[in-house]
Amino acid sequence: MKKSFRLRARAFSRLSVPAISVLSLTMTSWAQAQTIEINPVVISATRVEQKLSNVIPSATVITRAEIERAQAPTLVDLLQGQPGIEIGRNGGPGTYSSIFMRGQNSNNVAVYIDGVRVQTDSIGALRLVDMPPNQIEKVEILRGNMGAVYGDSAVGGVINIFTRAGAGSFGPTASVSYGSRNTSDVGLGYNTKGEDFRLGISVHKFDTDGYSAMQHSQNPTTVNPDKDAFKRHSIFLNGEKMIGKDLAIGFQINNIESKADYDSTSNPKWGPASTNDKQNNKQNSSDVTGYSKFNLSTAWSSRVGLTESKFKNSDFYNGAANGQFDGEQRNIQWSNVYRLGHGNVTFGADGTNTNFKTTTEYNRKSLGYYAGYSGLYEKLDYQINLRHDQVKSKSTSTSIDKSANTWLLGLGYLLTEKFKLTGLVSTSFRAPNTAELFDVPAWGTTGNLNLKPEEHKGLELGASYATELGTLRLVRFESKTTNAIAYKSGTPSYENIGLVENKGYETGFSGVSNGWVYKLSAVHQDPINAQTGARLARRAREYGSIYVGKTLLGIDWGTQIVASGNRVDETRSLESYTLVHFSAAKKMTPEWTGRIKIENAFDQKYQLAYGYDTPPRGVFVSMQYQPK
Repeated sequence: MKKSFRLRARAFSRLSVPAISVLSLTMTSWAQAQTIEINPVVISATRVEQKLSNVIPSATVITRAEIERAQAPTLVDLLQGQPGIEIGRNGGPGTYSSIFMRGQNSNNVAVYIDGVRVQTDSIGALRLVDMPPNQIEKVEILRGNMGAVYGDSAVGGVINIFTRAGAGSFGPTASVSYGSRNTSDVGLGYNTKGEDFRLGISVHKFDTDGYSAMQHSQNPTTVNPDKDAFKRHSIFLNGEKMIGKDLAIGFQINNIESKADYDSTSNPKWGPASTNDKQNNKQNSSDVTGYSKFNLSTAWSSRVGLTESKFKNSDFYNGAANGQFDGEQRNIQWSNVYRLGHGNVTFGADGTNTNFKTTTEYNRKSLGYYAGYSGLYEKLDYQINLRHDQVKSKSTSTSIDKSANTWLLGLGYLLTEKFKLTGLVSTSFRAPNTAELFDVPAWGTTGNLNLKPEEHKGLELGASYATELGTLRLVRFESKTTNAIAYKSGTPSYENIGLVENKGYETGFSGVSNGWVYKLSAVHQDPINAQTGARLARRAREYGSIYVGKTLLGIDWGTQIVASGNRVDETRSLESYTLVHFSAAKKMTPEWTGRIKIENAFDQKYQLAYGYDTPPRGVFVSMQYQPK
């Protein structure tokens, strides 16, 4: 661990707890003690409900209470500081973002929203920036190889997002916030239910003047130093109807529109940009899902779902159109759970048909079949998964077929009532995406039809200690990637570069003691290109976060520290950083809650991508109405 990173983290950790106590003396009120959900129910690891303490893979849950406390403008902001996750971003909210899990590339992550895989563009970039956090009920994060459960690209991990459809209180809801950089966030919703149905609707509007996306001092002659704004409007609808005791049908509909100003060092003709140039990006996405859930017997439950997604990405340069990307995706899922013996059998199939269009049309079809068995017998937890995937990519008259078989074996053993050992071995894969296989004239890249699928192997060994006050877990992880696909800048094209490795340790703790709430994580890793020994771009060797909270004088006070060691970005260096956020929440009545957050309280200057700015200090105030 670098000395500078270690000293800064220690300094801020000494500062944070006294700071909460000093601030708390300035206000008086009442409230219940702050709590944390130590052992929530999750379903992501096996597709079956189980307590977090029984999950064999490394997992974390972001609860609704944590989401409200974070007051994050986007999903990417919410994920920053979570165990096993690093972020790269080209500016502020709404700009191009990357998620690195367990040191893997950003296209080696699978993201699901209410069980439906998030649409990607032709280069595998996830459509993440548009998801409003105030529409999220919880997020389950699985770290490591999960390809045998979720298929293609589930290599670094899986992020499973559950929206507020059918969750929370019934009746009207409202929230409004305002803060630095003229940032406003307004949400309205209404949920109702009857004896055999439920309906819900919510609308959201987010606006911020932002800040300059690129660091002007690092690009003094090519970057416009003006503020880069971001706007997002969204609507969500959902409903479900019971038909008898064994059948339910439902729907979910959403539409999200956003506009993000951004900076670039080049113009549309690949020449240098001007300091007067104005560039922005508009996105529109929609999803329509229909599903049916039914019990075939007392032991067998099944679900069938169909989702139609559309995505439009339009770019503008000084007010003129500068390229457009369109995507359509159809996804069908059939999932089953059958209770057998001491565990559950899971099996099913999922298929996706995606069309991409720039100046050229592309198509990608995937079909996967899976089966698994998981359960608990006396002191032994077990999980076995098998999966077969087929991926077919097409451009004009050229078609490329890839397939893979993946597996996972996990075991956990309870040595005592509190102490548990776990082990997991797994394989996964990523098939080349259409932009890697085929020429993309609009982007000036050349495809490589000879690309092989990436193949991944993972190993985890863990130990956990759990009491009613908290849970501590330590994990040793290793991953090896063969046929890793990398960008070849000279051509520009893509190539298989051989072996990529990552080895490291991950520790996490969440608990409550004497009215204090704690949640912390720390990662030490070494993600490298084994052929050259070079560290992978934008990934630190050490990073982590700490949250400390307590209720004093009726107010929930909190401090979060997010720290990262240095990183490399091509030939440049990104310095280590430590961010400190303060928060406070007060229940005015059983229905009304007021919140305040000081983001980046000490105005730390840092970068997540070379040449790009990050948020300076900001203060944000919000009010929320939630019926009891």
